[in-house]
Amino acid sequence: MNDTISEQRRPKIRVAIIGAGIGGLSLSAALGALLNNEKLDINIYESTSVISDSVGAGISLWPRVWETIKAIDLKKSLLQFVSRPPDKSARLVFQMRKGDQKEGVFVCDIVMEGGFIPIHRADLQQTLLSHICGSLHLKHRVSSFEELDNEVNIRFDDGTTAKCDILIGMDGLKSEVRKSSLQQHIPSSRSVDPVWSGTMVYRGLVERDVLDKQFPGHRTITTPMMYIGKHKHIVAYAISRGLINVAAYISDMSKAGTPCGEFIATGFAVKDELLAAFTDWEPELQVLLRSLKEPTKSPINQLVPLERYSFGRVLIAGDAAHGMPPHQGAGANQAIEDAYILANLLCHGSSTRESIPKIAEIYNDIRCPEGNRVLQASIEFGRLLDLTHPCVEGYKEGFNSNPVEILKALGKKVGEELEWIYKSSVERDKRRALHMMD
Repeated sequence: MNDTISEQRRPKIRVAIIGAGIGGLSLSAALGALLNNEKLDINIYESTSVISDSVGAGISLWPRVWETIKAIDLKKSLLQFVSRPPDKSARLVFQMRKGDQKEGVFVCDIVMEGGFIPIHRADLQQTLLSHICGSLHLKHRVSSFEELDNEVNIRFDDGTTAKCDILIGMDGLKSEVRKSSLQQHIPSSRSVDPVWSGTMVYRGLVERDVLDKQFPGHRTITTPMMYIGKHKHIVAYAISRGLINVAAYISDMSKAGTPCGEFIATGFAVKDELLAAFTDWEPELQVLLRSLKEPTKSPINQLVPLERYSFGRVLIAGDAAHGMPPHQGAGANQAIEDAYILANLLCHGSSTRESIPKIAEIYNDIRCPEGNRVLQASIEFGRLLDLTHPCVEGYKEGFNSNPVEILKALGKKVGEELEWIYKSSVERDKRRALHMMD
């Protein structure tokens, strides 16, 4: 009884989450699911006036993240959007084809325990919004913040202010929290701003019924596909709402590391440009691209690995910490894992306002090495799919008689590069983090 009274009298930990994307909303939902008392005062600050899905439609949820989704009570809500949740059976993750010739060539089937769960980004986002914990403040863009000994003062563009005990920047690739923190604490860092990966992506959706009429039995209707070629590749898989998510990538590695671009283009010119880039590829790929509804074109930007993710009472997570290319479908997954580790630390029985610096340091020790590793793995995986990786040295664009050994080596390497997703567990990291709190 005395412990309960003491807990009730203890000041709440004021948590400020900057950004209401997948990461910020996941953290809010996780805090709501894990809390067994009233120890937190949670506020989410979003710079836009409305939360909308603006980039991409398809998200790949890996089995390890599905375990996290179950742990934070989102499984029941998401099952309506999932054709089949993961289990222990071996499932096809992707089928890979060499598509840069008139008659495509089968490379390999990537089969893993549990496969993956494709979902429409908007369905995931709306589910997270329905599980929000705390107060959501729209039209609140951070202009500056100041960390004092025992709190953080935040100022927004509209002149309003707020105070918190912990400031969590989940404000995306162009994070103001990251930029300000690095400039204050690591002024020599070369990682303040994102860089261009050298890759452009064309994204769009295809209606399954329309595609089936134009090309009966098209592989992508039932099979998640990767079509690969020199400096180009296409990923396509079915998602909810009767749609197929398509992303076509064109790379110029001489441009990797140059200042990032920020535009998104759409219209007839974009589709014509995309079709022209894949003119010599196999017919089924041509039909898929012609079926795209209003494709967009944008640069793939990424971060240079950071030295750390926490700075006293201020820390960063999601794309703000490890914004990465989408080649392993790991970006949203990593943001959810960041949120899960943070939520467990903040909800730990010994967490108080005074323990925030310790929580931030534990989070950094657990998540910074992992986030940076996955960032680098995503970059390397893109090189595999663009056939510029050293393991496929000697490959020639569109050449019909490439040695079988090259394609075999590619298929083996692709499988090896995905194994970490299935052989490691965020639960192990959670246990390690909580042990460090004791």
